[in-house]
Amino acid sequence: MTLCCAATLIFLLCGLHGRCQLFVGVEGGPNMNYLTTSNASEPFTDYQGMKGWNIGIPVGYEFFDWLTVLAAPTYIKKNYDIVRTGFFSGVYQKNYNTYLQLPLTLRFSFGGEQLRGFLDLGGYAAYWQSGRIKGVEANILNEVDTAYQTVNPTSILGEDYGYSYNEKYTFNSTKDQRLEFGLVGGLGVSYELLNTYTFYLEGRYYRAMTNQQKNYETNESPRYNDNFGVVLGATVDVKQIVSLFKK
Repeated sequence: MTLCCAATLIFLLCGLHGRCQLFVGVEGGPNMNYLTTSNASEPFTDYQGMKGWNIGIPVGYEFFDWLTVLAAPTYIKKNYDIVRTGFFSGVYQKNYNTYLQLPLTLRFSFGGEQLRGFLDLGGYAAYWQSGRIKGVEANILNEVDTAYQTVNPTSILGEDYGYSYNEKYTFNSTKDQRLEFGLVGGLGVSYELLNTYTFYLEGRYYRAMTNQQKNYETNESPRYNDNFGVVLGATVDVKQIVSLFKK
């Protein structure tokens, strides 16, 4: 009820102000994703960030020159690397994960008529669509393994030959939590051209608030995606484009 009242009030104020405009565009850019977790129960294991990218279609409604509501259906990669250390050096697994994501944010703008700064705050929902894993493991089941180089090998790959794999990730309904919810924040700068086109550059952060895994075992360590990205985008005022076609 409170949200409905707030939305109604904003629309009424918008009507009085006469500024409201609908815009749509495209955005994309690189990102760096980290899987944040406590790996105290996984000795000689290091979770490292990996680069990815995202592309989205922002749709927004500007109520005032300082307030805009935005939704941006996004295709985003949230990758991370699991690297073994110490005696297990050389063993690793790169995880390439694709999410379909929908952030909903409020954009607070400030500055001049054309060149402006802005702050984005909101939340998002995402669905873990697919994954791929690539890495190296020690082939401990190879009965004819002759990897021994010395009497006392210094790594597990000195005991057993490694084998490489590159395969589609198979989801486990008992373990994998494919729905993700979180918070999003961003800070950027925009430039408006001809009262129709807006170009912007933004630094953006997505913080998952839901565990990537279900609560399927005792003493499980939660795992959260932390995603830092840079977005370059452009939008167009729908009303202005429509008026051009009517002329």
